[in-house]
Amino acid sequence: MAGKDGLNRQARELDRLLTALIKRYQFRDRSQICCGDVTVSQCYVMKTLGEHGSLPMTRLAELMCLRISSLTRVVDQLVRNKHALRRRLASDRRVCIVELTPGGRAVLRQMEGAIRRWEREVLEKLPPTDREGLLRGLAKLNTAMEERMCCSTT
Repeated sequence: MAGKDGLNRQARELDRLLTALIKRYQFRDRSQICCGDVTVSQCYVMKTLGEHGSLPMTRLAELMCLRISSLTRVVDQLVRNKHALRRRLASDRRVCIVELTPGGRAVLRQMEGAIRRWEREVLEKLPPTDREGLLRGLAKLNTAMEERMCCSTT
């Protein structure tokens, strides 16, 4: 029973720490990390497009763990602000491809530079050995969460 109690305590602590971390990360000063009209959701979509290039909406929704309807609203905003564009495949007009515009790529580079500076400032507060351990632990946690989660785009 002690093992189960210990695991329950650890699960509560993980929830508390992740909640605090996510709030601090998500709600940090947007003026320091985002560019003008870009929301946090749009930033995530732009980062995914920057990493993977042009993507069909279905694949982008999969990578974002969002339903197509939710993703459509975010992409609509990016298109309206000229950060992204949609195009249909000539070979299959049902397939909608999303890609960053040159302006969107420039905004993404600016955001990523600001994010890296912010993250370096945070990491500098930790001893180098703690940084490496933290990164290894987060990578393992991310893998465990990926295995547990089922991202549905329907």
